Formats: sequence, C-alpha cells, structure tokens
Amino acid sequence: MPPTPYTGTMEGTMGHKRTKEDIIAEKIVDFLSDLRLDLDLIGLYLGRYIRTTIWKRFEYIYETAKHHHDNEGNVKEHYDYIRNISS
Repeated sequence: MPPTPYTGTMEGTMGHKRTKEDIIAEKIVDFLSDLRLDLDLIGLYLGRYIRTTIWKRFEYIYETAKHHHDNEGNVKEHYDYIRNISS
C-alpha cells in the first residue's frame, strides 16, 4: 500500500505495519476533509461534551501535529521523536 498524501503512512516505505494511531489520524483527516461539515457546530458539540482532560489531550495532538508540520521533511527527527515519546 503506498503512503497516503496526507498521512504519509509508513507501510511500504519503511516496511512497518500501520499503527492504530496512524489509522485514527487518517480517519480524522478524512472527516475534516469533508467540506460539507459545519466546523462551528462540531466545535459547539465538542465544547459541550468533552471533559477538560480530553480537551488537554486534543490540544496536545494539535501541538504535536503543528510541530511536525512546521518541520516537514525531517523524517529522521520524526522517527527519533517517536522513539523517545515513552522515555
């Protein structure tokens, strides 16, 4: 399976299987790519339904994605970051 343009999945490029996190990230991108969705309404529902802990995790995902987007192309740094996440 070739890497997708928006997630750059590793399968086929580095010989790794897709992770649960990779699949979830791809699904999030698929949902947000649907221009028919009302993002304001989604924000309203998220604000209504999620607890502070979940909100902080959501912010963390955004910050991590922004960091990697800003440093796009630095694949070695990305894999070093992933290896050191749980250290």
